[in-house]
Amino acid sequence: MRLTKDEAKILAAALNDFKYRLSDENNINGLFDSLETLELKFLKFGKNKRRNGKTSQDDFLHLVKRFSSYMRKKS
Repeated sequence: MRLTKDEAKILAAALNDFKYRLSDENNINGLFDSLETLELKFLKFGKNKRRNGKTSQDDFLHLVKRFSSYMRKKS
């Protein structure tokens, strides 16, 4: 499966919110740190340098709009 940069940033945001609850519910050594590392990988991959300075910036609101528009066209 291949991820786009936008999908990676959305996954990073979801993981950012979910990692605290997941690590509290499951008492597994190193789980939080592993989730943190995974989140950073998603953020690093999701960084889109081409969008800096353009009218469609690389912020989360524009990202969600692009993603929802893309998914509507795809289906």
